[in-house]
Amino acid sequence: MNTRATQQGDTQFLQRGLELSYIVLKASVLMVFVGMSIFPAQALAFVNDVELTRITLEFNHDPSLDGTAIVGIEAFATGKTVGSALESNSLNVRSTLTRGSVVRVLSMAYSSTPGQTDSSPTITASGKEVGPGTIAANFLPFGTRVRIGNKIYTVTDRMNSRYDNKYVIDIWKPSKFQAIQHGVRILEMKVLSIPGPQSGNKLQIIDSLKDYLFP
Repeated sequence: MNTRATQQGDTQFLQRGLELSYIVLKASVLMVFVGMSIFPAQALAFVNDVELTRITLEFNHDPSLDGTAIVGIEAFATGKTVGSALESNSLNVRSTLTRGSVVRVLSMAYSSTPGQTDSSPTITASGKEVGPGTIAANFLPFGTRVRIGNKIYTVTDRMNSRYDNKYVIDIWKPSKFQAIQHGVRILEMKVLSIPGPQSGNKLQIIDSLKDYLFP
């Protein structure tokens, strides 16, 4: 048998194998990006591990806050992505929030399903049960009440430590489908109350009622 012919055959076989591997790799990457477009919230889990930065941010402006000074992330122009937001400095906490403060944040969503929470999916970091109005944030103390649109939320949960000192929130949803539908967006929220270290329960209740009646 011709040795040269054998070597040429081996070389061609190797080249075909490499070409096939390259095609499979391209197809895999394409499937990942297609999945990101269909399931943006799920894709977030990989933002810090893989360069999946093509999710376009949606900006939700609250007309009731017109004329109000807003801190936090700036209003991103059309076409800005999650990746560009996470890499920018605009998410870094730069001021102390008090009652009445309005802050623009990067908002994600999660549900009590495997892969999105820890081993106790229905218990928040504060020890309370999840439910409508549950929100996770690392830059606000537990018990902080905020308004987003016409809904009231209370901070009772925490996010991954990678979001420490960043204007990022995670809103609890009753189902995985609703979390996916929420995706990733920029929201404007108003701080209604922040628990003080010396505030008694009675004062906190009165303060909460006042915020509810006069937001």
